[in-house]
Amino acid sequence: RNAIRDALDSGTKKVVLNLAEVTYIDSAGIGELMRTYTSVMEAGGRLKLLHLTKGIRELLTITKLLTIFEVFDDEKEALASFNSSSTR
Repeated sequence: RNAIRDALDSGTKKVVLNLAEVTYIDSAGIGELMRTYTSVMEAGGRLKLLHLTKGIRELLTITKLLTIFEVFDDEKEALASFNSSSTR
């Protein structure tokens, strides 16, 4: 949380969260993920999620949050997507 806040304070607008080693997220984690998304968007940035595990992907699908986030399995693709004209 602090690392993202510091990055936003320093002007970073492009954030990729690598969740490859995250196997479980509880309601507090979901809340933090949403706060992070909101903070990045309010700062005029974009947030991408990278390498979702099966369990995290299922949770985000069930909660309909998967429709909010841009999700990638390839880091190069995630980074390249910042240069695309699509905004989300």
